[in-house]
Amino acid sequence: MFHTETTRLIETWSALPGASRIPDRRDLAPLSLGPLVTRLFLLEYRPQASRIRLAGDWIEALHGRPLSGHAWRDLWDHASLPLVESALAQCLQEIRPVILTGDCPRLPGGIEMPLVPLRGPSGRADRIVGLYRPRGFGQPVSRPPTRLSAHASLAVGEPPRARPQLIALQGRRVA
Repeated sequence: MFHTETTRLIETWSALPGASRIPDRRDLAPLSLGPLVTRLFLLEYRPQASRIRLAGDWIEALHGRPLSGHAWRDLWDHASLPLVESALAQCLQEIRPVILTGDCPRLPGGIEMPLVPLRGPSGRADRIVGLYRPRGFGQPVSRPPTRLSAHASLAVGEPPRARPQLIALQGRRVA
């Protein structure tokens, strides 16, 4: 069972037009998520080179700097990068939410990070919206900014089934 904030992001994404085939970024109104907006971020996905397009105030305060335009991988420890990259790719390829869990030295209980796929302005599936959801109670511990470490990734729900296609074999149509 997921936290209500994680569920809220996933349900909001699921209700968007075209959620089974990746909705457009413009269809998601971040303000519809109310107080969660300060912990939302938007990534522009590129294998091994994703960039942060937007990050809420809470996220920037946690990392101790503005993040727009910075490399996503710079927020993670080196050992976590294969898992994090795999989670981003899975989210877009399987067209479903993926949840990363891990630790952050400034958050005593760790972090749960739901990710949902979106289409960018080009029409390609290359945007991911995520939420920093602290698992513990209280405010971030006052320490210098440090990197996140990922421990697990979980895809949510069933991936959409591919539509059957007719193909021709030796001039005959077959399914």
